[in-house]
Amino acid sequence: MSLYWKWVLKSLPSLGLGLLMLLSTVTPRQARSNVEAWFLYFGIEDVPPWLADKYTDTWVFWIGFVGFCLWAAHLYFRQNLRSGKLSVIIREGEPWVQADSHIDRSQAAPISGRLYTYRIALINSADVTFRNVGVKLTSLEKKPQNFHAIGSHLKLRHDQVGSTNFNVHPTKDPQFLDAMFVDVFSLFVSPEGSSLLRVTSLPEDINRPIPVDRYTIKIMATSERGEMAVVELAFIPRPNHIPEFRLLAMQSFPGATGASS
Repeated sequence: MSLYWKWVLKSLPSLGLGLLMLLSTVTPRQARSNVEAWFLYFGIEDVPPWLADKYTDTWVFWIGFVGFCLWAAHLYFRQNLRSGKLSVIIREGEPWVQADSHIDRSQAAPISGRLYTYRIALINSADVTFRNVGVKLTSLEKKPQNFHAIGSHLKLRHDQVGSTNFNVHPTKDPQFLDAMFVDVFSLFVSPEGSSLLRVTSLPEDINRPIPVDRYTIKIMATSERGEMAVVELAFIPRPNHIPEFRLLAMQSFPGATGASS
């Protein structure tokens, strides 16, 4: 059974409790309480007096409301941060921030300079490979004009063929150098001090330069089994230094098999 159908089935109790709340507020016919009216509607005439009391509607509504909230919390928020095995980290130095000699050929005349690539590392702490993982940019604030990369895949490190989905094998190296690295920003700095900033999304023809400014971005990585990592990061310019790339928050959600172990 697909992951989506499992979530639909697990959501049925919430749907039932929500319907119970609705039925306690409306009635198909005249009666002392809405609950009594629904019993009469379905042909049950001998309704106990306590069900016919008007206060029964209030009790049923709040029982349904509390049950709905508890089940939703159990279903969608339980052990999310502890159960997820797909996570994202950032560190200083290569390969998280990599500096290379580069020639910018997008200008009328080629310009030599330094290209700084800012990356995230996808960490797989499970014992199995996460397959068909996709990493997308879900938001960028403050959003520049004519920026169209929201919802696009981010580029895999050193990728030259434009692949958007890949496998993430278990991460064994204590320094995480065997992690899967994904490019997020590229910053080109010329010897004269001019700079060009791009988000490294696919397709590459939408990677137009954006102003060098502070940006808060959100990225989501998901596998075919439903493992998910949602991360919030900040790109922060610093006077006389290369910009900082900072991890603000990260959540890791379990997939179809809980912890995939």
